[in-house]
Amino acid sequence: MRLQLLFLLVIVLMGSCAKKSYDRTDYSYYKREITKLKATEKKQSKEETQSNFKQNFPTKLTYLSGEEKKQIAKLLEIPSDSIRNEKLYSTILEWMGTPYLFGGISQEGVDCSALTQQIYLKVYGKEIPRTSIQQFYFDTKNQFKSQKYLKQGDLIFFRLRYQDAIVSHVGIYLQNGKFLGSNSPRGVEITELDTNYWQDKYVASARLLNL
Repeated sequence: MRLQLLFLLVIVLMGSCAKKSYDRTDYSYYKREITKLKATEKKQSKEETQSNFKQNFPTKLTYLSGEEKKQIAKLLEIPSDSIRNEKLYSTILEWMGTPYLFGGISQEGVDCSALTQQIYLKVYGKEIPRTSIQQFYFDTKNQFKSQKYLKQGDLIFFRLRYQDAIVSHVGIYLQNGKFLGSNSPRGVEITELDTNYWQDKYVASARLLNL
């Protein structure tokens, strides 16, 4: 009799344990929801960080005001929206009107090759030699004769006097047949390449930039 009661007690206990095991709460659902919530919060945090970065550090830097763009566009005889390299033209505006001075390297007075040297360094981060003849020989494999291949930033070389050695003047090609130079006696200016004066003295051009 006792043995039968003991047997029944064991069966009851086993059934009770099995029921408790069956009724045990399944937490896997909550774990999945928590994981989803954390992923959403992380994504939102990343988007907010990117948004703040774009506001504080815009991807497109602006160097020219609307009026300055109009000023440059008028000199180049092009629409304002055709001006892409604002850093170049902003730097040019800093030098515009600087008087020509042979051997000069500042905005008190500057010669042609010092102007090209300083603009190349500030705008493009590229070091080139000091004089026009040194710049001419700096990278001769990238020289070309035909003006139809000219692109913004190319150096343009001239021989102003027949007694000069190879070249004696240099400028930077811009757009629409215009180039920048420090020309005697007018100083730093944007001028037309396709004139009898400059065509008669043109020697070659050189592309020192990866355009």
